[in-house]
Amino acid sequence: KYAIGEILLVVIGILIAIQLNSVKQNNDKRTEEINYLKNILSDLNQDKVELEKIIERRNSKANSAKTMETYYHTNVVDNLSEYYSNWTNVLYWEAHNPSLITYKELINSGKVSSLSNERVKQLLLKIDYAYNELFEVREHMYDDYSEYLYRPFADIIDYENAINTWSEPNINIDLSREDVEIALKNKRIKNGFTLASFNNTLLKNQLNEILTKVDSTIVLVEQEIKK
Repeated sequence: KYAIGEILLVVIGILIAIQLNSVKQNNDKRTEEINYLKNILSDLNQDKVELEKIIERRNSKANSAKTMETYYHTNVVDNLSEYYSNWTNVLYWEAHNPSLITYKELINSGKVSSLSNERVKQLLLKIDYAYNELFEVREHMYDDYSEYLYRPFADIIDYENAINTWSEPNINIDLSREDVEIALKNKRIKNGFTLASFNNTLLKNQLNEILTKVDSTIVLVEQEIKK
């Protein structure tokens, strides 16, 4: 009888130890997950700030490109400063690279399964996929810029004067009307501004869609952290 009782005590002790170890492991996993979620939330909030900035810049570039395109319809430039300022605003290359560091680390280390909320994982995957689609459009746009704007303008416009006019609107510079008239006769350049307006608008729309996904993911991650 005593032997059976001792065996039962040992078995019960083992079962309790196993249970306690399981609880500890679950707590450790949850702690690790919370840390990942907090880092993901920080990345998403940073990305949101940068997205809002680049969306504004894409919209500005699209509008400037549209203005530049209108010069080719009238062949008249009344205000040289405005021409050079819009010109620089279009040609100044800007790009946003996402701040999804934690999510990328989870993918590379094979630890995406550390996130228990399937909806969070799906949204992060959709954001990553949307960025990859955007990068393809942006790469194509850069090729267009190089072919239709950067190369043709390199031998026409004084870049220094254009950049100074854009960065310091009130600066007094002797701007070349002759250079502008040469550019207005170049159909390749006109097509470049048409493409710049179209592609910057397309990128702006894609960025807005990504921003919507980022906002939704931020809300979901915050809820998951508070659980």
